[in-house]
Amino acid sequence: MSYQLELLTENPSQWTTVSYVTPEIQKKEIKPFVILALKELEGVPDSRTSSLMCADKFAAVRGVVRHVARLRSATRLPWARDDLKVFLEGLQFTPECVSELSTLLCTEGVYASVPPHLRVKPGLAALHWRIDLSLSQARTPPTSPPAGPASRRTLLQQHTHVILLLTTTDGRTSTYRLLLAKFHELRFAVASALKSMIVLEKRKCMRKD
Repeated sequence: MSYQLELLTENPSQWTTVSYVTPEIQKKEIKPFVILALKELEGVPDSRTSSLMCADKFAAVRGVVRHVARLRSATRLPWARDDLKVFLEGLQFTPECVSELSTLLCTEGVYASVPPHLRVKPGLAALHWRIDLSLSQARTPPTSPPAGPASRRTLLQQHTHVILLLTTTDGRTSTYRLLLAKFHELRFAVASALKSMIVLEKRKCMRKD
């Protein structure tokens, strides 16, 4: 499975309701639905949206358009039509609709006006770290060893570095070199953020009915 297809199909349960409607959608309805969905994403909804007789069909196409548009910035590459076709076929679109919809969603121009805050940024796929012993030893001044344990500990903290290797979901790898004290600051910041997220998720306003 390609990376793009894996990204598109990472949460199949969200499409259960959509797949009940998609077989009924006709090819001639695809383009108008896509145009209306893109206008909503751009913040200029069309008044015709509220008076659609086939609201369930439009909702299904709108969900697909929003999903594909939001993931576009995470890939940093044009969509592969074959991957989009496999994704749409899995949602039970007819072959004619698959062809029409994949052609429209593979057109780069349709994403030009999508607001940046609606685009998904690359996430963290893997994180590895190691102690930079060789460099820390090379940077240690050639003086006599410190007399006490506290002095030795201070010297280690000043000259020991931690190498962080981060791999993001778009396939890129970044390397960061931190002092030991800064590494502990980063650990504390991440732990605090996670604790705040857990507290927020427990609030009633964040629970689904």
